[in-house]
Amino acid sequence: MKGDVLLQNIKVSVVPASAGKKAKESKLLIREAVLTKLGKNVDNVRKRCTGKPLSISIAFFLHKSTHTKKDLDGLADTLIKILGEEMSSKKDALKGLEIVTNTNLIHRIILEKSLVPKDAKEEFSFSIYEWD
Repeated sequence: MKGDVLLQNIKVSVVPASAGKKAKESKLLIREAVLTKLGKNVDNVRKRCTGKPLSISIAFFLHKSTHTKKDLDGLADTLIKILGEEMSSKKDALKGLEIVTNTNLIHRIILEKSLVPKDAKEEFSFSIYEWD
């Protein structure tokens, strides 16, 4: 059951890439987009999420021709890494947003993929709730 809203309806106009050079670039773009949207509130969001059971809802809006074969778990995994402490497990790991620092506390993830026309913007949005 959803509890308090910890972070609501953050929209990002970059679709996560899961492999290759584009993966690193997309992670950095997403991290910066979220930081820009949160601004000075990022520390408050970190504090509100720390140590609490969480529910995360993610909706992807993708072009039919290019992303119909992208699996939701891979897309979601990339976002969860960005929300975490490190965005990769390599030696030169990029620092994440440190919002979800313990993935064991994620109790529920709701994923949705909607296909949009080629002239529409590819994007995704997510919200984080305290899980009751």
